[in-house]
Amino acid sequence: MSRSAASGTPGTPGLPGTWRRWHPRGGSLRRLLLVWLLSGLWVAVAVVTAVYCVQQMARQAELQDNTLRVALSFWPSARTSVAWSRESRLDGERLAGHPDLPPVPSTELPLPAAQGAVHFYTGQMDGRMARVAAALHRAAGDTPAVVRQVASPWSERWPDVGALVHDPGLRTVYALAAALSVLIAVVAQVAATWLRDADVALTRGEGGDAVYAGPSELAPSVTHLRELQRSQSRWIEEQRRFLADATHQLRTPMAVLRTQLQSAIHGDVLAADALQQMLHTVDRASGLANQLLSLTKVEQLKRVGQLPQVDLHTMARDAVMELAPLIAAKRLDFALEGPELSAPGDHALLGELVRNLLANAIHHTPAHGRMGVLLRDGTGQVELLVWDEGPGVDDAVRPRLFQPFSAAKGGVGLGLSICRQIGEAMGAEVDLFNRLQDGRVIGVDAVVTWGQGP
Repeated sequence: MSRSAASGTPGTPGLPGTWRRWHPRGGSLRRLLLVWLLSGLWVAVAVVTAVYCVQQMARQAELQDNTLRVALSFWPSARTSVAWSRESRLDGERLAGHPDLPPVPSTELPLPAAQGAVHFYTGQMDGRMARVAAALHRAAGDTPAVVRQVASPWSERWPDVGALVHDPGLRTVYALAAALSVLIAVVAQVAATWLRDADVALTRGEGGDAVYAGPSELAPSVTHLRELQRSQSRWIEEQRRFLADATHQLRTPMAVLRTQLQSAIHGDVLAADALQQMLHTVDRASGLANQLLSLTKVEQLKRVGQLPQVDLHTMARDAVMELAPLIAAKRLDFALEGPELSAPGDHALLGELVRNLLANAIHHTPAHGRMGVLLRDGTGQVELLVWDEGPGVDDAVRPRLFQPFSAAKGGVGLGLSICRQIGEAMGAEVDLFNRLQDGRVIGVDAVVTWGQGP
């Protein structure tokens, strides 16, 4: 392991001696709110209680020291206010008082010589800690100085638990904390209810039988997620139908090819004829596979976002050049007309769209007929029009021409469907119209329309 990997950096998870930001993982939001908010609240209450106890201990300690100081000052009348008292000579010999109270230890000597000065220290009394106060007393005349001691149990410095419980300040703090705990529990329950309402609206709202009535801040998210659900459901259903149809359509040329191979093997047809038929079948299967790949590219195009501008005239010219052999084979009179225009899209997919429309027009235009591509923007919209002199489209068939695998005659029925999907992915509409003259159909116009001109 390298030095950098072993040492780690701040924020790198899983390495010793590093830190990382904590994020809640899993669990219930209600439990999270209750645990963390209530924990913070009662930790604050515990801190307030601890501070109050420290203050009370300081007061109790000061009160005990004052009591001991007063007992020494008003000796012997005030000795009854303390637990133990003793009067001794300087050498430690007891003169009066409690015999179990030990003389002043040598570590606490010498005592302050000033009259009334009190020295405090900690001692042992009956196996318990005690607070001891000692002072040097000098009587008038030649009377020798004596040491006076008074002591009280150390436990008197601790605050009374009962007094703490009944303290008005602490009781107010506890009451407020209890009220806030109830409020936090209610808020957590309400938040959980809002989330359940949002879940119900998302789960059952597609059919319109569940209306979200939670906070307005969550409404946009619920609406957005509902739209995503519907879009995903539509996409999944479309993909399911498409895969079913594509599987069926791909199975057909494979079965035909198998039959042709069997016929060639058994000698039912001439080898040259069989190879020609198989080549035609392979071409059909290859065309279907290419169109399926085009649909995949369309799905990718839908996720691109903003599209670049494509030169429609150059793109149409390139598509025409690719199909020029087909146009020449039928000796068609072809024309590419219109100004230099551009529209948002993808150059390759737009070329696929135009090639499909041109191939369809070439197929339906009779030999020595006319067809062409026209670019125009006179109506405030950019239009690319592929026209021909074909027999026209039956009104009963026209709505189904843009559905996958619904060809009117011949082909695999994906070309026009791909055209419409490519157009929709680029914000354009694709449609077919019969061109009429004197009440009769003289051709078909395939129109690709963008909403606004560049």
